Amino acid sequence: MMSHQRVSGTHSQDIPRRESLLEWPFHEWPALLGLSASEKYRVRQLMEWIFHRRVADFGQMSTLPQGLRQSLGEKFTLRVLEFASREISKRDGAQRLNFRAADGKSIPAVCLSGKEEGGERHSLCLSTQVGCAWGCAFCASGRLKFQRNLTVSEILGQVFGAEEATGKKVDSLLFMGMGEPLANYSNLRLALHALRSPMGFNYGARHVTVSTSGLVPQMLKLCTEAPKMNLAVSLHAADDETRRRLMPKAAEWPIKEVLKAAWAYQKGAGGGRVTFEYVLLRGINDSLRAAQRLSNLLRGRKAWVNLIPYNPVPGLPYEKPEEVAVRRFEEVLVTRGIFVRLRRPQGDDISSGCGQLGNPAR
Repeated sequence: MMSHQRVSGTHSQDIPRRESLLEWPFHEWPALLGLSASEKYRVRQLMEWIFHRRVADFGQMSTLPQGLRQSLGEKFTLRVLEFASREISKRDGAQRLNFRAADGKSIPAVCLSGKEEGGERHSLCLSTQVGCAWGCAFCASGRLKFQRNLTVSEILGQVFGAEEATGKKVDSLLFMGMGEPLANYSNLRLALHALRSPMGFNYGARHVTVSTSGLVPQMLKLCTEAPKMNLAVSLHAADDETRRRLMPKAAEWPIKEVLKAAWAYQKGAGGGRVTFEYVLLRGINDSLRAAQRLSNLLRGRKAWVNLIPYNPVPGLPYEKPEEVAVRRFEEVLVTRGIFVRLRRPQGDDISSGCGQLGNPAR
């Protein structure tokens, strides 16, 4: 693992006086806690309390010596987010959770539930930034001024907070909330190691998905610096001109370069799943010609496409496509051998659908 640098965003005072222990990579914990070689097993005990028993108070960790518990409580904290509010969709049960950081910034996350073989499963859509600097034309978050990156403990804190707020275990994680995850690369990378580690949250590779609008340099870094997971690339257009209109900043990298980085990640991750997100906008990118172009880009590759009919955002000039256009677009891709999933909106009545998190919860 690379050497650890704490990245707190734009203001050093954003970090609480007692820093979260979760800001630090696991391999540094023995030295951080002042443990001798014979005492390193205490780290395993500590991790058991934090990640498996979900205990937030060092004082309750009864298998640790009293002195160590006291020292930990004086130096560190484990929870940096305060649960502020929750809103539940009347249509599908999606839950928008609003957390408050130590500096007062609001951080949204969304819990989604679905039926799968074996019972109900719960997914958490996490945020990685306060605001977003990428300015995708159809996205509500893109209208918010970027304020700062989330810290490692703020990213991980959404998992703890969601489980405490809903009383449900989070089964899978989607880095598709507010912000561009790969623009907060250093903190994201450290959070991913904690989420995937057997000593940490122990999420399997299939249950962690990181979304990006196509930051090619960081996508290539993921191959060697991050644990295996699913990668979702927000494409939203099959030609560079349309993509430039919709995603002016991300279009710094042509589609050809974005795809090349995606295939490199897939190869480097040992065949990890790569999904392409495609928001369908009426009259913009939902034509049969666009579907043909997209299928030509992906044909012959092990790739999946999530088709997402647009969730309207007040004040933006984009509309949801006609249902017949959605079905025709899907049919073209399927006919040409592309794996397609049509994603229906969840939580759009509480401003929690794809692209809507920039709106305040109603």
